Amino acid sequence: MKELIKKYWNNLKLEYKNKYGELILTSYETSKPFVEKFKVYLEKNLKEDPCNVDIVCALATIMQELADNLDSVKLLEDFIKTYEEKLSDTNKARIYTNLAFYNAKCKEEIQYLLEAEKLKSPFIETYKGLGLSYFSKYQFDKNTANLEKSLIVFEKALEINNDNYEMMFGYGVCLFEFKRFKEAKEVFEKLLIKYPNRMRLLLSIAYCEICLENREKAVFYLKQVKDGEDKNYHLSTDDIEDCQIYDAYYVLEEYESFIELSEKVIFDYCQSNRYTYYYALWVTKQYTKFNEAIAKNQQKILSWIEETKVNENYTDEEDRLECIKSYQEDLEILIQMEHKIKNENYKPIEKLNLYPEYGCYLVDCIRHNF
Repeated sequence: MKELIKKYWNNLKLEYKNKYGELILTSYETSKPFVEKFKVYLEKNLKEDPCNVDIVCALATIMQELADNLDSVKLLEDFIKTYEEKLSDTNKARIYTNLAFYNAKCKEEIQYLLEAEKLKSPFIETYKGLGLSYFSKYQFDKNTANLEKSLIVFEKALEINNDNYEMMFGYGVCLFEFKRFKEAKEVFEKLLIKYPNRMRLLLSIAYCEICLENREKAVFYLKQVKDGEDKNYHLSTDDIEDCQIYDAYYVLEEYESFIELSEKVIFDYCQSNRYTYYYALWVTKQYTKFNEAIAKNQQKILSWIEETKVNENYTDEEDRLECIKSYQEDLEILIQMEHKIKNENYKPIEKLNLYPEYGCYLVDCIRHNF
């Protein structure tokens, strides 16, 4: 049945492209009639074969596409309750994984994923969802037990498909966070052979070399990394932020390169919270520039305070006072940092961070798996 469903959807995709000259789901409004037609087709088939997992999972993803997320959840929860005795463990795991995705960022998400894992789910999406959930918890609470769980789950995913970029990269990220830099580097290097000149991999290897204190190798890889969108690869982690490059130079104590690169960036806020920049100026004896940068940002904060005092957009005086207080705290911290850098040999710490690819793990995703 799955192939028939895909064939019907592919025909709709072709019809849409011929009519609008773009991929379906690019525009919600123009795609909606085609998606609704697909929904009618699936509902008709489900009436004729109410126990068919392929149909119910496809219908759930279509409901989500039509912004009926709650209906997607109810449909699958009711289905698994009704046909629990008839369903194989594989199909239960498939449904539980989909339910987890529809319950993203709710407590039910991890519960459903653990149910699927308990059933020895053969779907890589199950372990992707678990790996990302555990890593997200680790980012929040810094509990290495969650990082350990994430690492183990990514390993399980690689047992299903050892050629999956996202799972392999996530595994490398976990190794990096565990300070197993040599092993992490080996993972990223292996990926780089298959995905040449991938900016995220070059940066990740550079980070590993920095942590392994291989300065020359680190600089070699950093010089190859370009910020912005990677034109050859298209995951969210393939977009490189400029600070991810110049902060690496700071950690390397390549302060001249750090200053040069960071000064090319126009900060949306200001440099008042870029204490690493001030430190780099001071340690390279650029004292005039240091004093000018501090004075400039002090003046900016003072001007924001004055603007806030007379801003008529504030209807609540308490909000106005809270905003002023926040700016005053920023000013106080800036003054403290200036003193510490000048007089206490204070060096602001910069941590290099890597993250897995957060993305869809829906088994029956109409965008990725149809």
